[in-house]
Amino acid sequence: MNGSTVLANSPAGSFNPGPTWQIKDTGDFNGDGKSDILWQNDNGTPAIWLMNGSTVLANSAAGSFNPGPTWHIKATGDFNGDSRSDILWQNDNGTPAIWLMNGSTVLANSAVGPFNPGPSWHIEGTGDYNGDNKSDILWQNDNGTPAIWTMDGMNVISVGAAGSFNPGSDWDIIA
Repeated sequence: MNGSTVLANSPAGSFNPGPTWQIKDTGDFNGDGKSDILWQNDNGTPAIWLMNGSTVLANSAAGSFNPGPTWHIKATGDFNGDSRSDILWQNDNGTPAIWLMNGSTVLANSAVGPFNPGPSWHIEGTGDYNGDNKSDILWQNDNGTPAIWTMDGMNVISVGAAGSFNPGSDWDIIA
C-alpha cells in the first residue's frame, strides 16, 4: 500500500497454514524495520513469519515450547526497548505474561505484575503511556473500568485506573 493505493497484492507466503492457525498480531521481531506476522495455533503453539513485503523470509515456532491452549496471545509491543517486538500473553485465569523476543527466539519469559488481576480483567492492547519508549499494558474490566500497567521490561512500575471515571460495561476499548 501507498496510502489508499494498492501497489501490489499477493498471498503472504507460499503456503496456507490451515484453519487451526490464526493471525494474532504483527510486529518487527527481527529489528529489520519491516512488520512480521505472529500466529497462534488452536493448541496454543505460537509461530512467527519473518517478512519482507509479502515474502516469508523464515517461519518457525516462537520459542521452544507450547504454553498450551489456556494461554492467548493478546498483543505485541517492545517491552524492553531493544527495537524488537515482544509477545504479551494472558491466561484464561487472568495471569499476564511477556516473552521478550529476538526474532523467533525467546530471550526471557515470565508472568508479570504484582498480582493476577483475575479473569474479569482483559488485556486490550499495548502502548507507551509514560513516554519511556517501552510498551505498557492497557486493561479493561468486565464492568468497563480501564487501567494501565506501566512497564519496564517484565517489571511493573505502576498500576492504576486510566482516567477518572468508569464509562460502564457498555463501553469497550478498541486498541
